[in-house]
Parts: sequence; structure tokens; C-alpha cells
Amino acid sequence: PDGVYEQTHWTPWLKYSGTDLSLTYKYILSPLAQYNVDHFTPKSLAPNTITFLGLLFMILSYSTMYLYNPDLTSYPSTLSLPWWIFFLNGSCMLIYQTLDNMDGKQARLTSSSSPLGMLFDHGCDAINSPLGSVNWCVAMGIGSGQTFACFWTLIGSAIPFYFSTWEEYYTGALVLPVINGPSEGLILGAGVSFYTAFAGVEKWHEYGVYDTLFSQTGFAQGIFDDQAAFAANFFESNDEFRGLKNYQLLICLAAFCAIQEAFLKGYSVVRGHGFKTVLNLLPFLALLSCAVVVGVYLPLAVAGNLRSFMCLFGALFVEQVTALMLAHMTKQEMRPFRVVLVPGVAIAGLSYFGVMVDGEESAKVVLMYTIFAFTFVGFKFTVVISEITECLGIYCFDIMTKRGDTVEYVVKKATKASKESSNGGEKKSTRKATRSSSRGRSKKNA
Repeated sequence: PDGVYEQTHWTPWLKYSGTDLSLTYKYILSPLAQYNVDHFTPKSLAPNTITFLGLLFMILSYSTMYLYNPDLTSYPSTLSLPWWIFFLNGSCMLIYQTLDNMDGKQARLTSSSSPLGMLFDHGCDAINSPLGSVNWCVAMGIGSGQTFACFWTLIGSAIPFYFSTWEEYYTGALVLPVINGPSEGLILGAGVSFYTAFAGVEKWHEYGVYDTLFSQTGFAQGIFDDQAAFAANFFESNDEFRGLKNYQLLICLAAFCAIQEAFLKGYSVVRGHGFKTVLNLLPFLALLSCAVVVGVYLPLAVAGNLRSFMCLFGALFVEQVTALMLAHMTKQEMRPFRVVLVPGVAIAGLSYFGVMVDGEESAKVVLMYTIFAFTFVGFKFTVVISEITECLGIYCFDIMTKRGDTVEYVVKKATKASKESSNGGEKKSTRKATRSSSRGRSKKNA
């Protein structure tokens, strides 16, 4: 898929280029990861194994929250959830973050860096983005009653992720700003879970922060009332405006950071590489548009299957960012047209024009699409990883065992053998002609 074999001659020499400007990463996260690699990580452990182990912790947390809240119900139904699942989620997020920082350092220490490691790490980060967002919703007690609050929680991490990958595709370097998702974002997400574990989910549905900042102190009182009322009604229907709840303020903050980062990166890339770069934003913009249209015109179907809807968005998002990364690795043009997104566009169009009616039948269609998307992405990952490992002559989770010849080496070997065979045939013909000439001279002398 996406032509992995077309550029195998350069792939082994692809080098990662990136910078994390976060002070938290520089002074805390990076030294911690380096210490763990130097003192606790065996050199026989493959970097991809470390990456996958971190993802397994997030899957464990997601599965646990699914068992206790499969329908993604909202507050006050979530009051009965045990405190320890939120503590587990916060711990798993920090473990994932640490292991994610360790894999690159392990790769450099063992001289096992490869394009596969770049893609695998990026893919696991992409998978973690929707998983963490769904868990974040559970921790704040928002669910089927606040569909658009969950949507903004989901895209709050998806927008910076896609734009960073898009920027890397054109500039060749991944530059994370001073405050970014992999560093401060994961710490914030873990903090949300820890706060819920010790203070209770009901704290997110109070107005403490809003009252402190606006009502009690009088700071900007009356200036942002209209905007706050709009935001409150956008997230959750309110008969009378009381203020922004704590979770609404947090989502507004995350949305603001995501949008401003996307704007800055978009301006930088378009200015440096031309307006044609916007074409590769179209798949993601189409995904966002389809999600909004389906949420507006099929509200019952989405609310009744909100977790499946968010997982569907996550699968389509993962397919897009990994395709963009793969195009960057193979120096190929990114194809904006994504086959797996076609059913989503069709569902959005049919619901918009009233052909698909909100209800159980439309919910079944969305569920079938979710299964299809997961199958497609899983199959694509399997094929791509298999092709890259074969091209590079390596294994995905083993850096100690040498694999058979790479595709590039086999081609060179076959070419060399062909030339030798051709040269050998010419030499044989020359020797035969020489022997015939010698016999002719001998007969003539006799």
C-alpha cells in the first residue's frame, strides 16, 4: 500500500529529524527516560517492543474503563464508578509517556534506529490519541449527554497531531512547541484522572473555577458573558446560563491551544511551500466535516453509540496520519483521496439530505462502518510493517536475530549473477573458438 517498494534504494539511510522545545521534556521527561534506558533496560530489548508495551498500558486502561462504563454515560451516572480506575488511567498515561520517550533513546544506544521505528512509534502515538481522549471523557463525567463536548475533547489532540505530521511531511522535521501534547498534554490528561480519583467526578460539573475567575474577583465580569453563554450551550443545553463548568473551561482551553497551534503551523508551511500544501489537509478537514454533519443530523444514533462513533473517528484519523508519515518516509506524493473515508462521506451526505433517518438503522450503519474501518486499518498496518521489515532485512520486535537478505541486496545479487553469467558465456565462447582455431592450424601443418 502507498508504494513502499518504489523507493527502497534510499530507505535504510532515512534519518529522523525532530526537536521538542518543551522545558518539561528537556529537564524532566528526557533525563528520566535516559536514566531508565541506562539502568533498567536490557540492550537486547527492541525499541519497538518498548513502544508497543507503552501502548498496551493504554489499552489496559481503556479496556478497564470500558468494562465499567461501556455506553460512555455521563454525570451523574458516573458517580458509581470506582476511584481506582481513574488512578489506573493516570498511571498508565504517565507510563506510556515514559516508555514513548525511552524507545528513541534505546534505538540510538543499540544502533537499531530505522524507518520502521519512526513509523511504528508515530502509529502508536496516533492510536493513543483517541484512546486517551475517550478515557479523558470518562474521567470528566461527560458522555452521551454532551456529544459535542466529547467531540472537542477528541479533536483537541487530533488537530495538533495531524498538523505536526503535515508539517513534517513538507519540512522533513518534527518540531514540537514549548507546550505540546506528548509532554504537557499527557501530564494534564493524567492530572485530570488523578484529580477525579481523589476529588470525585462531580467536581468537573461545578462552577468553581469560573466563579473564582469571574464572579468573585470581578475579573472581566460582563465582558465575556455572551461568549461564555454560547460555549456553555454549545457543550450542553442549558435553560438558564449559570456559567462555564470546570470541564467546559478545560475543553475550551484545549481547543484554543489546538487551534492556535494549527494556525501557526499552517501559516508557516503555506508560506514556505506554497498554497498547494493545503491539498493534504483536505482528508482531515473532510473527516472533521463528516463528524460534525453526522453529529448534527444523526444525534440519536451518535448519542446511543458514542463510544463506537469516537473509535470510528480515531480509526480514520490513524489511517490518515500514518499514510502521511509513510509518504514522508518514501518521498512520495501524499494522495489526498482516502478510500476508507468514502463511506463516511456517503453517510454524512445521506444524513444531510434526509435520505438516512436518525434511529436504530442508521446506528447499525455507523457500527458496520466502524468494523470496516478497523479491519482496513489493521490489515494495512500488517502489510506495511511486513513490507518494510522485508525491505530493511529486520524484524519488528527483535534486534538480535539477523534476518535474510533485504530486497535491495537480493536485486543487486541477482544483477551481479546475471552479469557474471553473461560474462561467463562470452568467455566460454572465446575459449571454444580458440580451441577450434588451434585444431585447424594443427591439421594444416600436418
